[in-house]
Amino acid sequence: MKEMVKDFLRQVVNPTLIEFDIPAQILTEIRKKLEIAENKYDFSAFMGNPKNLVKFFQSPEWKEIVSLFKAAEAEAALIKILERAKEAYKDDEEIVKAIEKALEEVKSGKSEDITNLESLKKRIESVLKDVEVKISGDRVVFESEKLEGYIEEEKGEYLVKIEVRGVKRASNWNEIESLLREAEDLASKLTPP
Repeated sequence: MKEMVKDFLRQVVNPTLIEFDIPAQILTEIRKKLEIAENKYDFSAFMGNPKNLVKFFQSPEWKEIVSLFKAAEAEAALIKILERAKEAYKDDEEIVKAIEKALEEVKSGKSEDITNLESLKKRIESVLKDVEVKISGDRVVFESEKLEGYIEEEKGEYLVKIEVRGVKRASNWNEIESLLREAEDLASKLTPP
């Protein structure tokens, strides 16, 4: 009797995720994105076709999932998932090749722009509170009442543009001086746009 093909989500991913300590918020997001991807690419072993995993591993959805694992610093969990998937689908050369390519990219840290931008967005959100952060083209843009700017990657470096605005009521010269020195200190770290 031929062995039933394993289901990627239920028999490979979920049992592996339990073994790792991934922050709850990111874990929820990973599971949600995986479910959406399973519905879109129809790779379930129960009602779909596991061969569709090949398309999934080349998709933007896969890149987003990789970026979530990276944001959680849980690449080890992702590597384990891919290694187990490779074993589970060892009889299908096409799927194994797609998994090996995905594994190589995760291990080498090589990723597409969306991965870097997603990761950067999450990092900015963790630093700046009460600021709207979004991806716009090839940059991450942030804005609030007092602060706006963007960060983009440029040849391995980051270009950071920040504009600070606001009003302060000062009751004496010392407060004004202190504020001016802070502004000058920040300005000295930047070059004019």
